[in-house]
Amino acid sequence: MKFPRTAMAEFARKAGDEGLMVGTEGNLSVRVKDKVYITPSGVFKKELSPQDIVVLDLEGNVLEGRNPSSEYRMHLALYEAREDITAIIHAHPPYTLALDLTGEDFSRDYLAEMPMILRKISRVPYREPGTEELAQEVAKAAKETNVLVLERHGAVTLGKSLSQALNLMLVLEKVCKVILLAKTCKAF
Repeated sequence: MKFPRTAMAEFARKAGDEGLMVGTEGNLSVRVKDKVYITPSGVFKKELSPQDIVVLDLEGNVLEGRNPSSEYRMHLALYEAREDITAIIHAHPPYTLALDLTGEDFSRDYLAEMPMILRKISRVPYREPGTEELAQEVAKAAKETNVLVLERHGAVTLGKSLSQALNLMLVLEKVCKVILLAKTCKAF
């Protein structure tokens, strides 16, 4: 991987270009040994520079940078629960959120990509963003999957790289877009 900070700035811009993160919303992180590189709070993701990335230890103490994302607790809980992952993306993809608001059952395999790429999609009940309660709910649900829909809040994808996590987020959003389009055509 490129230097974590450079890669993170690139992937944040990619997520912004894809409409997954608008303005200052969303966050991503990478774990490298005993450090977590995470996006800062309050910065436009499409304007993120490598110097903006915050470095935390595994307990959440800031080692370098300013304020980490308000969702840093969720990232740390996920890394603790899943030692096999090294990258997390939390975004607010609009089609995924719209489908969530309809009460969609994400366990139905409407498209081939669902069982082949996304596999299991877990839905996490609404908890206030940025809280320890949300962090623990997400970490618990992530033990069985790399794709989570956070009720009324967005989605989280996990991977061994930022590429893998972003691919899961992009495929999730495309699948949700197709399902919503089909539902509006009354095909379902």
